[in-house]
Order: sequence, then C-alpha cells, then structure tokens
Amino acid sequence: MSHEFKEWAASKGLIQKSHISDFEDATIGFDAEAFINNLLSNTSTREPLLPALGGLPFALTQHIDAELARFREAKITPWFVFNGIEMAPRDRKTLLKEAQKAVKVLETAWEVYDQGRGDDAVANFGKICTYRTSHILRFFRYYLHKQGVMTTTAPYDAAAQLNYMDEKQIISCVAGSASCLVANVDRLVVELDWTAGFFKLIDRDRMLSMLMLSHSQFVDLMLLSGNSMLAPIPEIDNDTPASKILAAQNVLGRANMDGYTACLQAKDEEYTKLFMKAKTAIKHMVIVQEGGKIEQLNFESSPNDIHEVLSQRIPDEAITYLQHALIGPRVLNWRTRSEILELPPLDGGNSPTYKELVHDKLRSQKTRILAIISHRFHRYFQKKDVELVCWWNETDRQGLGLTEVPLETCTRDAESWHVKDSLIAQATVGKDIDNEATPLEWAITMLSDDIWAKKTVTRRKDNEPNVLRTRKEMLSNTLWRFLQDRGYINSDHTLSAWGKALKAAFEKGKSDQWLGQTDPPQEAEEAIFVAFELLRLDVLSTKNLFPSPQYSGAPMRGTDQDKANTLLVSRIASLGSFSHARIGYTGPLSRHLLAYHQVTAAVRNTLRDLAETHAANMMLCASVFRVRSADDYTAVGAALPFLKEPDLGLALVVKSHLDELSNIPERRSDIRKWFNHALDIDGDLKRAWKMWDAV
Repeated sequence: MSHEFKEWAASKGLIQKSHISDFEDATIGFDAEAFINNLLSNTSTREPLLPALGGLPFALTQHIDAELARFREAKITPWFVFNGIEMAPRDRKTLLKEAQKAVKVLETAWEVYDQGRGDDAVANFGKICTYRTSHILRFFRYYLHKQGVMTTTAPYDAAAQLNYMDEKQIISCVAGSASCLVANVDRLVVELDWTAGFFKLIDRDRMLSMLMLSHSQFVDLMLLSGNSMLAPIPEIDNDTPASKILAAQNVLGRANMDGYTACLQAKDEEYTKLFMKAKTAIKHMVIVQEGGKIEQLNFESSPNDIHEVLSQRIPDEAITYLQHALIGPRVLNWRTRSEILELPPLDGGNSPTYKELVHDKLRSQKTRILAIISHRFHRYFQKKDVELVCWWNETDRQGLGLTEVPLETCTRDAESWHVKDSLIAQATVGKDIDNEATPLEWAITMLSDDIWAKKTVTRRKDNEPNVLRTRKEMLSNTLWRFLQDRGYINSDHTLSAWGKALKAAFEKGKSDQWLGQTDPPQEAEEAIFVAFELLRLDVLSTKNLFPSPQYSGAPMRGTDQDKANTLLVSRIASLGSFSHARIGYTGPLSRHLLAYHQVTAAVRNTLRDLAETHAANMMLCASVFRVRSADDYTAVGAALPFLKEPDLGLALVVKSHLDELSNIPERRSDIRKWFNHALDIDGDLKRAWKMWDAV
C-alpha cells in the first residue's frame, strides 16, 4: 500500500519537504522490507520480468550501492531493520488470498506471452514484483553487512522496533511505510528525492491535526484499508483501482470513526477478531532494547491470551540469534505458528511435480529441522506438532509427527562435532581452501583423510559448555553437522558414498577452473550440491515433470532424444547464473524452465533452513561460547551456504543454444541477438558445460 499511501498523503497536503543537508550527521532507521519493495516496484528501478526469472534483480546491487554512496556523500548513516516473526493477524486466509491474486496475474501474464503479446506480458509480470521475495530480503540483509552497514532484525515488527529506536534517540528519524506511523513514530521519511535535494516526510502530530483524527482513529483507518499487519476490511478488499484508504474512510465514517464498530457493522466475525488482534499487537509488541534485552511493550496491561496475538513466545536467546541473522525467520515462523503454509511458486503451482515435492518429498527434512529447533525450546513446543498446509487444499491439514520424534536422539549425531581450531590445524588436506569462500568444498575435503576424520568425533564430556569459541569453529562445526544430517558423512565422520561422489564432483569442477572462480565463489559448489539433492529426490532427469498443464517453453527442436538431452542440460544450468548487464532483462522466457527453477528453489531454501538450524542449535545447547560480538553471528550466517538464489538466465541461454544446434545449419539463428543485455554468452555456455561435466 506504500505507493497508494503516499498519493493519498500528498492529496491531503500531509507531506512536507526537508533539505537533505538538514539530515547531515543523522542516523536514519529504515524499514528494510519497505525499502526493498520500493526498489522492486518503483518504475525507475523495477525489473518487470523478475517474476518470470526468479533469483535477484540484475541491477539490485547497483541500486543498493548507489543509495549507500549517496548516504555517505550526505553524511547520513543508515540503519536497516528487518521484520522478524509473523504475527497472528497475518493469518492463513489472508496469505492464501494474496497468493491467489498473484497467481491470477501470473496466469494472465503467461497467457498473453504465449499469444505473442510481449508488452502486455511485461506489464502483467511487473504488477507482482514483490511476490515471493523473501530470498531477496535474505540476500539484502547479508549484502548490507558485507558493506559495513548497520542492520538488525526485529523480534516481530520492524516498525515497532524503529519506533523504539526513535524514542530512545538511537536513530534521528525513521524512513518507511505507513506501518511506521501506525507504530507511532513522530516523523516519517516517505521518499528520498536525491535529484531535487529533498526528503519528503510526514510529521505525525501535524498529520493528525490536519486529518482531525486521534492516533487510535488513524490506526483504525490504516488497518481497515490494509497494511503489512492486516488485510483490508472485506467490503473494500477487491481488485478495483479505487483508493482503499478513501474507501476505508467512508467505512469508518459510517461507524462514528471507530474501527471495532466498523467491523461489527461488516458482520464478519473472523475479520473482527483479526482486527482486534492487530490493535492488541500494536500496543503490546515485543522489541529489543538498546542493551539487548527482549521486552514486551506495556507488559503489565497485556491480556492473558497475548500468545494468540503475537504467537507463542520462543526463548529470548533464539530471538537474539534472529536479531543478528544467525538464523532467519522462516523456521521460527513455522514453529511459533505450528504451521507450515506452502504458497504457489512463481510458475503458478499447477504442476503435480512441485506439489509432490513440497507435500511429500521435503516433508522429512522439514520435520527434522523442526525437531532440532523444538528440542531447544520449552516443553510446549516439544509437545506441540506442526501442521503442513498447502494452497491447493487448505482443509487437508497434516501433522508432521514431531511429537513422535525422539527428542533425546534427534541431535545425537550433531553432538559428536566439537572440533577446535587446534585439531583443524593438524589436518593434512584442505589447507589451501578458504572455508568462507567455498565452505562445502572445504568441509568435504577436510574429511577425505579418514585418519584425521575419525579424530573429529568430539563429544562433550558431561555436557561441558562453551567448548567452541572462534568464528571458524562455529562455521566449521555447523557445516559438518549439516553435511552429516544430509547423509554425506558417516557416523565415524568419514565420507559416505554420497560424500565421496560429492568430493569427486568438486574436484572435477576445480580442475576445470570453475569451482571457486564464480561470483560469488560459492555458486559452483552450491550448484553441484543442489544437483545431488535433486537427484536424490528423483527430480533431476529427462522426465517430463510438467505434463499437465503443458507449460510452454520446453525444448522444441530435434529428435525426442535431442529434446530430452536439451531439457536435462538446461535443468542443470538453472542452478547457475549468467553474465548480464545491470539492467532489466529482455529476451526469451520459458514457463517450463521456470517451473523447474522453482523446484530447485524449494530444495535450496530447505537446505538453507537446515544449515541455519544447526548453527542456532549449536548456540542454544551451549556448545559455543555465547558472549561474542553481533558481527560474529552475522558473519557466520553470511558464510553459510545457499544464501543467493540463481536466476533462470543461464538455463534460457543453454536451452536456446541447444535448440538452435538441433536446427539445420542454414536455419540456425545467432542467439546473441535474443539476449540484448547479456555480457558473455560464450563464457556462459562454457560455464554451463563445466557444470554439466562436474555433475
């Protein structure tokens, strides 16, 4: 609603201008999600085909770098705050409805693309550039850390955390969406107009005076019109272009400017409950104090059922690891909501292949992840199962069976890893490998010496605390625990058959000067690893995985065997990125390959979840010395594998090239003409062949 809110605020004369020089030496707190959503949806920075390609926008880092450079020039310090755990008002019904709207737009976009109406397709794809972008936020978090920018993740709501920071003068002012005004910030920057040399902002007290509203009435208006916390009241929740805020004003006007009365008049009991939960959440939000203490606002007056509003409270220690990005919010959301909600992928989610993957094939991994994290939480979570709910049949709510997992044994293998730097220094192999540049290669190579590997069986004596201390020890032991969990390491810490096969693939990639030579350097080893995982899940093959409905963009030339080969090589190529200018993509698309890309993304994200869970588990069980800098936690999170999701570009290049090779020579086209902003098609193809050879 950010763009609509700004238009509405401008029409009411609420926006003022302040010269950028007025903010010299100031620290501005940014709502990180609002910042990214603005980049993804603003006409000057939006890349409309992002939903057709997956991955990151090609110009994302360029836009971020440019913004950071402007801050430095203006002597402004930015501090980005990310949203944490989701709250109850963002319920399943709301999330599913939002997803269904997005899928409807996606279906239209692919329909007009298949009809040859490219401009109409681009326009439709461009409407939903903020759908399924959690991987972009994850990348943004760690990219800012790499650039030395201050970041934090709020326990729940970034707006509430920013308001606390503003009140305590930790920051000078807040920049973000209307949610920050709902949280009661006194001054909100809504636009950075660097060209004109002004920031556009809204003063809360002036705004309320001009609107002749109390703060409570303004909150009601924002909630009923729909914001990051609550969907619009049902009577105005439609696809019409009319302003939701103006419509909500009319609804409030009929209810004597009282949101609760408006909900009662709407006669929607379910929405009324969500509205009241949202109001309660705003008043009793959980924030992190300046000293690191986790505090619930207005705790003395909070209702007894506050857990129904903010979800069940996890240990403060876990919130600290979320705050510093050792673990992301996804797994914690599953645990606090006692529900995994699977939403449609970017291709629309019609394929039985994707449905089987998320409903059946990845179930055991997610059960394992939740068993590990639940083991470290209080008894409620150990006895409370988590249900898997999928968008195509939300009434089929199936428990994962967490309560049947023996909690005392679910981390037994992990507890055998307490390898210190002194032992790592004795290793005879892997010394030339940077464990943060190519961590998977390093971890596997180190264990290829069976004699040394067996020495790494290092269980704690009588649960001795704080065995591990350095950042390298944190990362190393997390990697080994993760790899053993996935079956690449035996119980005696030697490499399993899968581990030896993985090592051979890494060695092939390295001998071909591909592994470690990409940007980022982890891309090659991650591509190989995900390929192994796809193979184990029986989704890396020449099979037609998307037979009904028949997705467009499959290989179309040559014999059936040619098409099958093209398909397999293109699928493997979807695990890497291609060289593209920092500008929006123009070129051929393939819904068929996008559907496969979304399969790989689901697998990749689950692997990332498992790695983060092992990192957090090591801290929660006191294997690692906890008193350390926030930078240590974030640095380990940044070094864990599967941080960046590749786009579909390389797969499209490979598929186009092989399709043309199957054509008769005199009718072959030069595919370079199809990819206007590709930087090195020949180099991309060479990398794709190296990927194929390694796998």
